[in-house]
Amino acid sequence: MIELSVLILSGDARVLKDEYVTDFVSKNGLKRIRVDVTDAQRISDILSQNSLFSSFLVDVIDYSDWKKEDQKQLLEQIEEAPTSVIVRASSPIKGFETVDFSLPKPWEREKWLQYIEKRLEKHSLIFDASALEEFFNKVGPDDLLIEREIEKLSCIGEKVTTELVRKFVFNHSKMQIDELCFAVSTGDQRKSHMILSKILSYVEPLVVVNSLAKHFIDLYKILSFVDKRLAYSWVHIKDLSEKLDVPVVRAAKMLGFSFKGQPKAINHVDIYDCQKVELILDQLQLLDTQVKSSENKTIPIHLFVDFVCRLIGDRS
Repeated sequence: MIELSVLILSGDARVLKDEYVTDFVSKNGLKRIRVDVTDAQRISDILSQNSLFSSFLVDVIDYSDWKKEDQKQLLEQIEEAPTSVIVRASSPIKGFETVDFSLPKPWEREKWLQYIEKRLEKHSLIFDASALEEFFNKVGPDDLLIEREIEKLSCIGEKVTTELVRKFVFNHSKMQIDELCFAVSTGDQRKSHMILSKILSYVEPLVVVNSLAKHFIDLYKILSFVDKRLAYSWVHIKDLSEKLDVPVVRAAKMLGFSFKGQPKAINHVDIYDCQKVELILDQLQLLDTQVKSSENKTIPIHLFVDFVCRLIGDRS
């Protein structure tokens, strides 16, 4: 049996922290008690309830999200707690033993490839370099998404090929690019820059520019064809999508159709006219040239975001 102790798990590696806690509990014959921000006000009760049971581990999973006063109270109480405590935090906490679980920065591509390689090996999967590259291009620098997609591949077989990755791994980068395009076209400046910075860490800038161009070309088609309404029916949207060759989900969101469980969509007909989109398409043509010829390919795209938000008004 281990001695009672407090341990801090710092860094942003959610999967590795989960594995560490699971192994710790298993090796020491402990029962885990999960504590999150909703339990902050009753941390005294939780620790005292377990004072007679040294076979428990209190696992604080989101310390960095707690209020300052609740963090202070937690640290004061766990020092005297007669039970083992693990605190998952974004950074080390002075005065406590810490194990660091930091992930590579989003732009450190080679380090992410090494991380994915280790996770594939952890699941006893055989792979080659091209499959590894394809996997990262589709999933990006997100350890939870990486783990879920690797678990999916582990159900298929031991050999991971590029073809298997293309067929079975969900294209999260495409989904994030779509999210970026709508953040830009709805004028959410802060969100646009945040998503763009992340995407440009693992997606080629020209791919982003081409996606933005396609997005605004589709918007131009819609504005040229539809009459202005307060709302559009699904039947109308589907018919419009087929006639204009615009993906139906994109057409729906541009026309303010909100899907169940999704955030309320903004009707682009209310904030755009063809003249505004023509100005944006002119800027995108210039942006394409800048990205192809400039050494720093990211700044022009960020400046394009600012241009759109000035044109239609920042709606962050």
